[in-house]
Amino acid sequence: MKPWGWLPLLLQLGLMWPLGALSEPRLRVFVVPHSHMDVGWLHTVQESMQAYVTNVYNSVVEELILERRRRFIAVEQEYFRLWWDGVASDKQKGQVRQLVAEGRLEFVLGGQVMHDEAVTHSDDQILQLTEGHSFLYETFGIRPQFSWQVDPFDASATTPTLFALAGFNAHVISRIDYDLKEAMQINQMSRELHLLIHVLTIRTEKHFCTYNDP
Repeated sequence: MKPWGWLPLLLQLGLMWPLGALSEPRLRVFVVPHSHMDVGWLHTVQESMQAYVTNVYNSVVEELILERRRRFIAVEQEYFRLWWDGVASDKQKGQVRQLVAEGRLEFVLGGQVMHDEAVTHSDDQILQLTEGHSFLYETFGIRPQFSWQVDPFDASATTPTLFALAGFNAHVISRIDYDLKEAMQINQMSRELHLLIHVLTIRTEKHFCTYNDP
């Protein structure tokens, strides 16, 4: 290649990384595609399956197969089990097993639902978590490593205690007391978009953006 043959490439690099840009602080952004579909809210479970749930899982499997760099997190087992048992073809089931084995499709929390905390009895929390985890272990031979409570209203001491005893390695939450959230933001903790704290040996991460982009 002629000496000036690199000129177009160098010009492009100069536009991408102007002088001094590398010395500026950078923000690391993690985009985590995941499913959170309420099991009974505006629609019944059957209506939700027809309206959007089936399409979510069909399209997720299709898109993950098309691009190896893609990842997805699935949460509620109630919907996934209905899709797995009544909708998924043998081909799709084989693809899901492949994606799970490769770590590109991951199940977090693993309960039948993402239960509310302050008004849910501990027996019900344990039962629904056990049912979901049993299905995942019997079907894929896996156990979820992370709990995922991004939408439940209010908080209780029972939930983090239960999750610690269930063996989760980390706990992700979103909704917290508004006064506490405001105090964190005033102290500029939200500039990092999350707060790491420890609750009963579970590393807990707080996401400040719920239904909107950070």
